[in-house]
Amino acid sequence: MRPNVWGLLNGLYPNKPPDDIPLIGVKASCLLLNTLAEVTITQRYKNNSSNPIEAIYVFPVDDEAAVNGFTAHLGQRTVRGVIREKEKAKQEYKAALDEGHGAALLETAGPGSLSVRLGNLAAGCEAEICIVYSTLCPVEDNAIVLKVPTTIKERYMPSAPLQASDAASEQPAYSSSVAYGLSLDVDIYMSGKISNVSSSTHPLSVSNDPDDGSHCQAKLGVEKVAMDGDVIIRVKHSDLHKPVVFLSSQADVDNGSAGLMLSFVPEFEEASDSSEQLEFVFLIDRSGSMGWSGNSGKSRPIDQCRDALQLFLRSLPEGCLFNIVGFGSRFEKLFSSSRLYDSTSLEEATRHVASLDSNMGGTEILAPLKSILSESSTSLLEKVFGKSGMKSSRKLFLLTDGAVGNTQQVIQTVKEHAGNTQVFTFGVGDGAASDLVNGVARAGRGESCFIRHGEAIDEKVITQLGKAMQPVLEDVAIDWGVLEVDEQSPLKINLAPVFNNTPYTVFALLSKASQHQGQVVLSGKLLGKEQRFTVDVTPWTTTRTDCRILHSLAAKQVIRGLQEAGGASKKVLDLSLRFEVASSEASFVAVEEREEREDGVLKTIKVPLSPIGPSVVTPGPMLGPIFSSSCCCRCTRRAAPPCASRVLRLRSCSQSSSKGSSSRRSAPVDSVSTKSFGMVPMSMAESAPMLPMAKSRSAKKAMRQDEAPTMAFAERATAELPAGGPTDPLQALASLQDVSGYWQLNERLAQAVQMSKDAIMTSRPSDVTIESVWSTAIAIAFLQRKCGEKRVAFSLMEKKAKMWMAKQDGMSSEKVDDLITCACKLF
Repeated sequence: MRPNVWGLLNGLYPNKPPDDIPLIGVKASCLLLNTLAEVTITQRYKNNSSNPIEAIYVFPVDDEAAVNGFTAHLGQRTVRGVIREKEKAKQEYKAALDEGHGAALLETAGPGSLSVRLGNLAAGCEAEICIVYSTLCPVEDNAIVLKVPTTIKERYMPSAPLQASDAASEQPAYSSSVAYGLSLDVDIYMSGKISNVSSSTHPLSVSNDPDDGSHCQAKLGVEKVAMDGDVIIRVKHSDLHKPVVFLSSQADVDNGSAGLMLSFVPEFEEASDSSEQLEFVFLIDRSGSMGWSGNSGKSRPIDQCRDALQLFLRSLPEGCLFNIVGFGSRFEKLFSSSRLYDSTSLEEATRHVASLDSNMGGTEILAPLKSILSESSTSLLEKVFGKSGMKSSRKLFLLTDGAVGNTQQVIQTVKEHAGNTQVFTFGVGDGAASDLVNGVARAGRGESCFIRHGEAIDEKVITQLGKAMQPVLEDVAIDWGVLEVDEQSPLKINLAPVFNNTPYTVFALLSKASQHQGQVVLSGKLLGKEQRFTVDVTPWTTTRTDCRILHSLAAKQVIRGLQEAGGASKKVLDLSLRFEVASSEASFVAVEEREEREDGVLKTIKVPLSPIGPSVVTPGPMLGPIFSSSCCCRCTRRAAPPCASRVLRLRSCSQSSSKGSSSRRSAPVDSVSTKSFGMVPMSMAESAPMLPMAKSRSAKKAMRQDEAPTMAFAERATAELPAGGPTDPLQALASLQDVSGYWQLNERLAQAVQMSKDAIMTSRPSDVTIESVWSTAIAIAFLQRKCGEKRVAFSLMEKKAKMWMAKQDGMSSEKVDDLITCACKLF
């Protein structure tokens, strides 16, 4: 049957989607086992037209997702999808359509997205497509975070040619109004007692298990939610920072192997390498989309970044080097090269940060990255300090809300410089591409985190800065003991550094003959000293199931490691077929053979997504995808043994799903369009008006061919700080802290701590002879008493201040703490 693609305009329906869009609802059911999640997506289709159709739906999944199940309910028949080599799956699908049979094809559409094709859906008929995937949930802010993506931001396409891996992504359709919605339920099992289940994005209804404090169920608090933003669910429990071991049974898969996941939580004392000169570079996305706050009225991503940078600047260690680079369609540097962190450079940086806005056009991230990474740290240190042979370490912090079409090129560029630059990434706002944010951090041997609309950014950025300032466990190795491991992830050649008190997860596929008990040892060197951390593997049998979770995730992690190491497509295909996991080399196909075959012209319709943010201005074709997800299995579970390291042995179980219809966050989908912003003219979307810039010598220099125009900000006129300074108490105090760590007693400090200058002076203890010591104690006390809920955010500022105080008059750390306690009595 010959397909006829229904007309689209740049992947977007020009006004509204046609009435015969076949997707009528999406249900997501999730099973959450600690940090492991299995998500089942059920998509309902109906052909409202008078002819057979082919429906195409490109939708998002987490970039960690291992897709391991595909079932099509076509009419009265249920057809289970089978995994095939990618081209073979396409051929089987096409052959089925040509012969008039029904068929469905599930394949990867690009980073973090899948594509479903449902072919020969007869006129007036309905169909259901069920997709099962497993994923590993991150731990953020002492909570396990389950993310169910529903749509994908349009990808900004740079003008430079793309690599094949980037160019292969399939383009979705978009519409400012879609009629289908999402229902979701989650079955939650933790290894410790659950203390809190919440969502910052949607209302939740939570049902606790009266007989088991480690089990509960959650569902959306409204009947329908629009698929215009991720659903985020956070779970806190008592054993969050204890090692966890998941072990599946050999009987779970035909080939007899067992899946294993270990989550170490290493803890070591804080230390510093005094011989290492630190350089901090902040790379800030200033594209037009960073100025979009959605319909929530909350802070714009660029506003969040501006506040975070002010805390960054006050938390840097004395004597380091730093720079700030903003990028959009071009990029500009605060300094032509990193400068010494002192009072002068801090003042310049403070004024620069106050002037930052989302006024630089598109999202050309590759050029500034190359400019930063190509600069020699050795030459820079010789230039600043006038000596050679100094040991250096560059820390790069990337803050972006973006999704770009050249993700693999960006990742590869970072990977090539991982030996001298560690990269930490922050996805800011809704829709930041997880493949970019996570992939760059992995390649740069750093860490990633996401700050979504409505979430505080300050604590997260300071936590990452704290990690960057501490040495990590390097030369990492894993000793599996008596366990016989066929495959492991991370690969032996690519074990990432280990951060203090941060979960470090490894996966393994055990051989058929392997024992399932023993010890696994994680080892490495901390500042040259050997460190060892041991986890006992002691199986714990439960009636909960993994539904192939561990095998799928372990295979997916190994596949990702192979691809990031460069190629090995044959081994990727072998693992995909062996463990039935979709990949760039393998897809699922389901065929329904019919006695009465469809004939005529097959109309192809793309199911549109709700876009995130304004439309993207891009010099090339747009990329993107949409979707929704989640799953729920209801079974019983035996209580776990009371041990610090828990091992879950997982077996098969049946699924059941609860009732629930599609929905919107707070209003019904069928009465309110998903987003009312409509289309933003291209001249306004990613290209806000540029601030006028004076011509400078550096701006006139010839640029390398692969770089966008750049300019050193310090050579231009600087913007003034807003009159009156920051209004937030933490930001106000941060803006007054000296580069050395102390607070000078003046009227501005008095106003910030809500005291008079005279009151501060008269309250000073008689044995404190240095005025700034007391004013610094006052500032710390105010932060502790009035901003206690943001303790993490000002922790590095406080640490630096205490170090300064301890240097004055030979004060001991005990006396410093006593003085701050005395100051606390004033608040």
